[in-house]
Amino acid sequence: MKRDSRAGVPAYTYRQVNKEEKLIYRRLAIIGGLTLVLLLIVWFWGLTFIRIIGWLGTRNSQNNSSTQTDYEIPLQKPILYDLPEFTNQDKITISGSSSTDASITITVNGNEIGKTTADASGGFSFADVPLKAGTNLIKVTASNKTGQTAEEKALIILDKQPPDLQVSQPTDHQNLPKDTKNITIKGTAEAESTVFVNSIQAMTDQNGNFSYILDLSPGENKIEVKAVDKAGNNKIINLTVAVET
Repeated sequence: MKRDSRAGVPAYTYRQVNKEEKLIYRRLAIIGGLTLVLLLIVWFWGLTFIRIIGWLGTRNSQNNSSTQTDYEIPLQKPILYDLPEFTNQDKITISGSSSTDASITITVNGNEIGKTTADASGGFSFADVPLKAGTNLIKVTASNKTGQTAEEKALIILDKQPPDLQVSQPTDHQNLPKDTKNITIKGTAEAESTVFVNSIQAMTDQNGNFSYILDLSPGENKIEVKAVDKAGNNKIINLTVAVET
């Protein structure tokens, strides 16, 4: 009997390995052929082939950009910058931001005051917005081409009256003994106002009562008591006390 030189190795295993080797060689041949074709194209066409590839990439990029441009960004609700709650000015500037190119309308107490268009960064501004004495309702409305609208409201109080201020101690032109080193300034001011004694802030309570200990020097001492309310109005009382020399 003739013996197989591959004794001990099943015939089906040998045939399976042989088929796998042929499959690998075939794939390598295909890859090598494609590589050769590509090299020949680049060799004969040169820059023309590269330009074609670049044009295809640019076209895809433009298509993507066109798709993004067609997308409508949601309208941003207006934001108002540094809007005061109280003011003593008859006219103020109101500025803020919304969506780029949004149409912005401002109304005060129900009356339309002006219109503008937000700039490239979404910013807008209205100068010389008129106010009436007392409470003013400000409404800023933004709208876009698709019909979306969004608004922001705020209240501004116009107050041009100076705050109440009274000094109970000391009295004007009061004479003090020679050894007096300081004096306590007392009085009342409008609630929630700020009180200054010779430009230094004094302590006040919720009712507007204030006190401040002021150092004195021999001779005449000038005292300025000033109250400033939230709107920026102020009232000043000037006193003079004298320490005997």
